[in-house]
Amino acid sequence: MKLPGKHTNTGRVLRAMYGKGWLTAGEIRQNAKLHPDTAVTARIRDLRKIGIDVPCIHEAHPTDSHKQVYRYRIVRMPRKMLEELNRESRVVQGEAA
Repeated sequence: MKLPGKHTNTGRVLRAMYGKGWLTAGEIRQNAKLHPDTAVTARIRDLRKIGIDVPCIHEAHPTDSHKQVYRYRIVRMPRKMLEELNRESRVVQGEAA
């Protein structure tokens, strides 16, 4: 599979999550500069469809015991995608590709 483009919503979500810990949909949305939260979960489903392992955990909401907070994290992706993402990161940081 091919790495989603930088300027697509799926690509923005991937790059907002890559190398981070567990994030809520809201945190991912802020990092990726997307609206609304539902778009983030749809893009996470798209990532799963192309072979990226994005598990979800849930925990009690800190202020409302009747609600849950869902967190997502990239734990594994195809080697080719990982290499391309790392190469892209090096170019952004000014190193030779």
